[in-house]
Amino acid sequence: MRATLIGRFLLLAIVWLAVLLPLWYWAAKWFAAPPIWLAGTVMKSLFSWVDGFAQEGVNAVLHTLVQVRMQGPQGDALGELAPEVSYPTYGYGLVLLWAMLLASRTERWWLKGLIGSLLLIPVQAWGICFQWLRDVVILSGPSGAAYLQYPRWVNDVVAYGYQFGFLMLTPVAPIMLWLMFNKRFVAALWLEAALDEVPEQRVQASTVDSRKS
Repeated sequence: MRATLIGRFLLLAIVWLAVLLPLWYWAAKWFAAPPIWLAGTVMKSLFSWVDGFAQEGVNAVLHTLVQVRMQGPQGDALGELAPEVSYPTYGYGLVLLWAMLLASRTERWWLKGLIGSLLLIPVQAWGICFQWLRDVVILSGPSGAAYLQYPRWVNDVVAYGYQFGFLMLTPVAPIMLWLMFNKRFVAALWLEAALDEVPEQRVQASTVDSRKS
């Protein structure tokens, strides 16, 4: 069976993912630092109820002034909400981009990988910010809502931003960057697909002609 260009690419991409994923996960706490810093800086600049942020391993912690009811040793008590976000949830696009660049043998893959890695930082920060916002605005319960006093439509905006970041930006952004960096390779894939369709169309046409005769 003839190995197609797309088949070789998919196989090599899986191999590179298997090789790079453990390395990325081992170094995740260093990769996490830029997007966590960006997300925390944006949140602290935009919202007065943000007290600060911190990185704990691969987790991003947002310290807030929002009062919520928490279970304590002597019953329920008010405490300040501090939601956490795991960086790997939004950071895996980095290793996906590098695996695709290596699998397609992209020209100057190392430079494009570095550029792509920088461009993915705001994407990762988006996901971190909106998960923080989801935890504070939507999941904090009546106590958090009473403290924030936001209108109902804010919940819808936060939910949309969170879903867009989790379902769309995180998986799609590295693929879009790879497509932008590999226009020639993508064109070769389309050409291969078009050439594969031609013999099939000829066979179908000859079958129809033979039936008519």
